Amino acid sequence: MNDDFRYMAAIAEHGSISQAARAMHISQPGLSQRLKRLEQQLGTELFDRSTTPLAPTPSGKVYLKHAIRALAAEDAMRRDVYSATRKVRQRLRIGVSMARANALLTQPITSFYETRKGCTIELREMETFDEMHRLFLGDEIDFAVLTPIVPDPAAYETEVLCHETLQAVASAEMDVPAFRRASTGRVFLRQLEGIPFVLPSCDRYFDPLISQLIDVSNTRLDIVVRDCSAELALALVQDGLGASLVPSTWVQGKDDLQVFDLADAQAGNVLRAIYPKGHIISDDEALFMHIVRERLG
Repeated sequence: MNDDFRYMAAIAEHGSISQAARAMHISQPGLSQRLKRLEQQLGTELFDRSTTPLAPTPSGKVYLKHAIRALAAEDAMRRDVYSATRKVRQRLRIGVSMARANALLTQPITSFYETRKGCTIELREMETFDEMHRLFLGDEIDFAVLTPIVPDPAAYETEVLCHETLQAVASAEMDVPAFRRASTGRVFLRQLEGIPFVLPSCDRYFDPLISQLIDVSNTRLDIVVRDCSAELALALVQDGLGASLVPSTWVQGKDDLQVFDLADAQAGNVLRAIYPKGHIISDDEALFMHIVRERLG
């Protein structure tokens, strides 16, 4: 509840006292005096006046880091007080692609509900970094689950939730010669020729990788269904229709499947939780990310 935090953050954002004053609906002389008084209290300059746009000094960067954290804490406090006053359920807002949500979040959401029955989970559809950035700017999400993008570390912080690999799967009841002969837990794509194949739409990372592997290996798969959802692909495989290629996170805990790493795919993928720099992670957010890590670990 310190207005100086908001004023100094505005100066840093706009790089100009006059522009910050207009944005904050305060006179330029008033904002200049406020900055001067604060610098006198702290005994140091917060902005270098010789640069255009204005740039924070080393001391200013330290001040702004704490100011942004304090503002985030104040905003969270206001939301919590409002919720308590209006008896509104707490919300946990997550940005995620629906394909990934369908494949990954069923068990984490169930576990989270059992612990936090007063909190509603809201999922926001997104596929790209630009969509994620727009949701954060609009204060529509608390954090995002995205892969494999590593956003600008000056604006965002990340936590690794898990590492994914590409895996070949089939029903435990299906006789797949390549699986039967595999002794290392790995198979090559060409070994899956000649059997019915389900090729789902995974995500913006794995879809191009799978297409590239098929082209490079010159594999001719007997594709009976393609571009389907995670749920349909796994349901068809579990019913014995054929084999499939899916990210390892899709089959965690599914004991009714035969699962083998795909030897053709050398690179894996990293699934990250992403949130704005200075964002204070709430207890609900920390719990949900912990559940996801435990589920996928």
